[in-house]
Amino acid sequence: ANLNVGGFDTHGNHDANHLPRLSALLEGVDFLMEEAERQGVADKLVVVVGSDFGRTPGYNGTMGKDHWSITSMMLMGEGIAGNRVIGATNERHRPLTVSATSLALDASGIRIQPSHVHRALRDLAGITGTELDRAYPIVGGALPLFTA
Repeated sequence: ANLNVGGFDTHGNHDANHLPRLSALLEGVDFLMEEAERQGVADKLVVVVGSDFGRTPGYNGTMGKDHWSITSMMLMGEGIAGNRVIGATNERHRPLTVSATSLALDASGIRIQPSHVHRALRDLAGITGTELDRAYPIVGGALPLFTA
């Protein structure tokens, strides 16, 4: 399922508008995970929270934040090692690179791309190498994003 929560495009008055939306989103994720547990399906659920873009590191003239090509994702569920952060940005919200094997920050490493996340999700779902996977190829290598 794909759920869309709006209200994050905060080109003006960012802090007053963005933070309450983020709180509502996290409350919804918490409810989803608690309900999945109550229904006995939590072990069959993977939740991916992300956006198509991030927000600029600084404010514009109306105390808003504009579109930025760097974003983050939060993933949880069966098969995803938790309690960790992969990747980072510098103080100006520019991406830092990671080792392709350890995922540790590495100045000579690679930049995590959406294709890495999609490939890892296909691996997790067990569809890598299937006819469906071959019908919609992903360009780029794999990263061990969900393993400890």
